[in-house]
Order: sequence, then C-alpha cells, then structure tokens
Amino acid sequence: MPRCNENRLSHITIMNTIEEKVLNTPFIDTHEHLIDESERLSCIEPVIQCDDWTLLLNLYFRFDLASSGMSQEQSNRFFSKTTDPIEKWDIIKSHWPYIKNTASGFVFRNTVKTLYNIENISDSSIKELQTCYESTRQKGFYRHIIQDIANIKHCHVHSPIRAFRKSESPDLLFQDIALDGLITVSNIPFYVPEHFKINSLSDWHLMIDWWFSEYGQIAKGVKIGLAYFRRLDFEKAEAKSVEAVFLRKINSQPVEWSDEKLLQDHLFWYCIDKATEYGLPVKMHTGQYAMNNIMDMHRIKNNPSDCALLCKKAPDTRFIFFHLSYPYYEEMLSLAKHFSNAYIDMCWSWSLNPLAAKDFLKKFILTVPNNKVFTFGGDDVIVENVAGHATLARKGIAQAINELVTDKWITLNEALELVEDIMYRNAEKVFK
Repeated sequence: MPRCNENRLSHITIMNTIEEKVLNTPFIDTHEHLIDESERLSCIEPVIQCDDWTLLLNLYFRFDLASSGMSQEQSNRFFSKTTDPIEKWDIIKSHWPYIKNTASGFVFRNTVKTLYNIENISDSSIKELQTCYESTRQKGFYRHIIQDIANIKHCHVHSPIRAFRKSESPDLLFQDIALDGLITVSNIPFYVPEHFKINSLSDWHLMIDWWFSEYGQIAKGVKIGLAYFRRLDFEKAEAKSVEAVFLRKINSQPVEWSDEKLLQDHLFWYCIDKATEYGLPVKMHTGQYAMNNIMDMHRIKNNPSDCALLCKKAPDTRFIFFHLSYPYYEEMLSLAKHFSNAYIDMCWSWSLNPLAAKDFLKKFILTVPNNKVFTFGGDDVIVENVAGHATLARKGIAQAINELVTDKWITLNEALELVEDIMYRNAEKVFK
C-alpha cells in the first residue's frame, strides 16, 4: 500500500484500511490439538465422542455450559452419539442465552456463519446446521478450512494421541513434542514406545533421548502443560538424588510430594537441556485452566514469577509462555520486556477473554519488542472451530491496532508494517 497522508484520513477510513490488511494477512497458527484428517473422518475415540453438529461445542463451550449450571447428566446426553442430533437442541437451548455472548459462544457462531452461512441458532436452524456439518466433513476439508477459509499458512499441533505424531499432512500440521508424561513419569504407551523396557532412571533418560533424536529435527517445539498440576518452580536436581524415587514411582510404590517434585524437577531440566540442544523452543501453559471446578488461583498468581526464574536459570533456552498467564497478563508484559529469552503466545486468549487479549496486544506493542509475540492459536481439537477462532482473533487484532492509530500512539503506516510480523513473520523466524 502506498504511504498516505494520514491527516486527511477519517477514522472510518483508517479502521477499514487496518481491517482489510488484517483480513488479508495469513496467520501462522502456533497451537492446536488437531488429530489428522483421516482420524477425524474415522471418528477415533475418545477424541471424537459424537459425529454431529454438537462436536463443534465439545471443548471450551462445554466448560461454559457446566459453569452456567448444566448438569453432568444433561451434558452426557448432549454430547452422546446415541442422542438424535436434532433433539439435542432441546437440551441446550435454555442455556444458550447465557453463553452465546461469551467468547466460546462467539467462536461457535463465527464457525457456523463462516462455514455454513447460518446467522442464528434456533429451533428452525438446527436441521440445516446438521446437514451442513455432514456435507462439510469430507476428504480434503482440513486444508480447505485452514488455508482457504481461515487464511492460515499452517498449524502447530500438540497431539492428543501420542507424545509426537508424524502427521499425514506435514506441510499443514506441524507437530510439537509433548513432555508432560516424560517429566511426571507416565509409564504408558502414549510416552513409552513398545521397544523400551524401563528398569532405571538411566533407561528413562535414554527414552527421552530417543524422542528427541527421532523427532527433534522435524518438531517445531516442545510443549509442557504442568501448570495445571503444580507450580512452575522447577529446581535443579542431580540424577543420583532422585534414582530411588524413580524406582518407587515405576514400581507403583507410595511417593511423598516432596520427593515427587524433586524427581519432576530433575526430569524437567533434563528435557529442557535436550530441547535447547536441538534448538527447540519450550512452550508452556500458564494462567487460566480449562475444565471446571479445579483451578488453583494462588498457583496461577505465581506463574509469572516462576516463569521469570526459568528464564533466568536457562538463558540459552527460548521459553514461549501461553495464554497471557490470564488473568495476570500485566506481569507477563514485564517478563517479556525484561528477559531476552521470553516470548508470549496469545493462543486461546481471544476465545478466553477477547477484550483482555485486545488490551494485552495494545500494551505489548508499546511495551515489548514486537518480534516477541505470536498472536493466534485456537487451542482446539476440532478443525471447524479454527475458522471461528481465527475470525475472533482478526477482529481483536484489528481493533487493537486501530485504537493505537486513532489515539495517535502509532501511525497508520507503522501499524500496517506491524501486521505481518505479529501474524506470521515472528513465528517464521522463531520456529524456522
């Protein structure tokens, strides 16, 4: 776009110019939990519980349903594959007015509008919604939705099936290595390949080495979600100090939390050192919990300070902190500004609290070097919802940048130059 005389432009023209730029700029989606298309079409369990329109609601919207008061029995019937899809609306419609204006409600509404051209959810539209769902779910629909409709170059995926899974679409669904079970010693096939026999901590180390040697050259990063279960206060611990604890753990003997923490701390840093050796960024959940009635707000409040200590202890490791540590996102601005190895990924944030995400992005642009933010990841299991998430994110990004321009913090030309960096170029550089 040619440089313009901004003094002559109206606020409406500025807004339209920014919205057009954001709409036409592709994303790199830095976090999803998508299974492969063939697995989706074959309805693998337990990821695909029902193959009808309600599948689009079977994640964050489901948690809002529980928060609004829906009983577990109602939820089970609503998401059951044995309940008639058309009759499912009767189960949910009394809750719909309470949730349709939450961010998860907007994602669903954006999805059905974008993919199916359905404007309103009501008694009269459910049959059409089910028909559209069935007609869309066909071979090739992943690439069509992600690239053609949502304008996303590719997605980074934390597989719900295995610690790392080679995708059948490696140019569309890049993969991360999931580390949680390798750190907590989950002796299950998800993490432990059949050819490994685990009898000692050294065996476990060798298995971790195998995951990195096998997939470290093609992974985009590693993912750690342990903030759901503990503080992120990982201390350095020598192998000899946790060998006995490890043996008790794999032999299903009782382990005190103080010993369990020491073992996790040791394995955390073993994995971090491996990730750093392979040049892989370390992606970490922070902030708000999904699900219901389990959240430890005190632990979340400690996330920013714990993350700062991680950056300090491992200056050669690139840490990418997810979800703004919501609701403590001001502290994450301070963290990213201070530590050169701290990056912020706004995945999930637009469908968690879009106004907070908009506020965060505005402040980030004026506070932190702008090459340290990634602005989109749907954090979803269902590919259709990627389109709904992306629509919400584009709206928030455009509004954030427009407000910075109209309030005269940055110029329109500076804003337009910024868009491509925060939507895909930063990710291209960091994840190579």
